[in-house]
Amino acid sequence: MPLSPDGYFDSFRGAVNTWECDDNGHMNVQFYVARASDGAFFLRHELGLSPSVIRGTGRTMVALEEHFRFHRELHAGDMMAMRSRLIDMREKTLVVYHELLNAGTGETAATVVAVSAHFDMETRKLVPWPESTVAKGRALIGPLPEHAQARSVKRETRLPDLTLDEASERGFIEIYRGPVAREHCDDFGHMATQFYISRYSDGSGHMWQGLGMERKKMLEARRGSVVLEQRLNYVREVLSGDILIVKSALIEVAAKTIRICHFMFNGETGLLAATSEVTVIRFDLDKRRATDFTPEEHALLKGHIRSIAKAAP
Repeated sequence: MPLSPDGYFDSFRGAVNTWECDDNGHMNVQFYVARASDGAFFLRHELGLSPSVIRGTGRTMVALEEHFRFHRELHAGDMMAMRSRLIDMREKTLVVYHELLNAGTGETAATVVAVSAHFDMETRKLVPWPESTVAKGRALIGPLPEHAQARSVKRETRLPDLTLDEASERGFIEIYRGPVAREHCDDFGHMATQFYISRYSDGSGHMWQGLGMERKKMLEARRGSVVLEQRLNYVREVLSGDILIVKSALIEVAAKTIRICHFMFNGETGLLAATSEVTVIRFDLDKRRATDFTPEEHALLKGHIRSIAKAAP
């Protein structure tokens, strides 16, 4: 596929469906992650890892981390386009940049910086890239634009590897409990990235309830909550039939934003499966912009701040 003059290749083109939008009236975060996953198929193709090659070698590319910044709303009916390029090429991993655009206006809707790895589907381990892939990847490398740089949530870092018992002992809020359906898994045998963030998003009402703020009353007051920036880390594989529990902790409160850490656990083993650190803004649903928490809300939220530091052995 030919590159654009500024070194990008086209990796997705589509539209926002009504059923992809949430009660804030715009595309839900899980579908931004789905679009990044869609774009990764064309990235693999650019690297010489086309579907037929992956099926023949049993080796593919999997996400280890994704960092999102959400710049502008996308609504039902909006056209989308994504362009991509590499930022770095390493022995077993690479860093790719995806930029999701409103194809009607040309404006940036979201930016994604993803760390992905070469994965052997039989041994379930990371392996070095073949030389041909390294050569193709180096030809795609370009700088990360300023508007995609991390701000309130750092890139390439990890939350502590807590256990389910440790999260429970610290009073983290349980926001999700449920199974992994077969239709939520991808061709590589594990849960697709979209369905990690869907658990965090679907649990947002339980999170606010646990923080003492009833979601129904928030909506009646025309107040919502919108993700501004988010990092997703995939720690251990999640397979069809696994049971999941997500516990979340408030770690910071500001005038218009809060910072939340989500911990996804395998409900059978109690081991950490995935984490997410996210900055959430208080959102005026009528004016479509950030708004301050009231002094009472601010004081209430500060009382729910929890430590996520790993206890000393």
